[in-house]
Amino acid sequence: MSRILPATLVALLAAASAGLAHAQTEPGPGPCGGMRANLDADGDGAVSAAEFDASAQQRFQRMDANHDGVVDAGELAALKARMEARRGDRPGGRGDKLAEMDADKDGRITEAEALAVSRARFAKLDANHDGKLDATEQQGLWTGRPGGGN
Repeated sequence: MSRILPATLVALLAAASAGLAHAQTEPGPGPCGGMRANLDADGDGAVSAAEFDASAQQRFQRMDANHDGVVDAGELAALKARMEARRGDRPGGRGDKLAEMDADKDGRITEAEALAVSRARFAKLDANHDGKLDATEQQGLWTGRPGGGN
């Protein structure tokens, strides 16, 4: 079990990262500040907390293959296999971020756990605390830092 948990957590992080990458485009000029309409649902150029939450819920639902509200070891293994096939020779994901999703360290990730991490990320990215990510703050989606700094 101790060898399975880290590997499955890495797979879930990779899947979550792939889901986020799928839900957005590279930053740059455009009607949504570089975001696809499925993250900026109303197309106003800013990503609200509700839009960010909805995207996180959609990613979790894709990972939760049997829709029981929990991403378990079997689903994690399937995610890992899909990510390895898709990734090819590119380096893997960041296991530390995935492990942080499993707040109670039981080897399973609930929707509540996944959403808590997503909400904390939104709060960190929302540098001016106005409840939405403007074009500058959206740069942090790629850099991991508020305002897109390096």
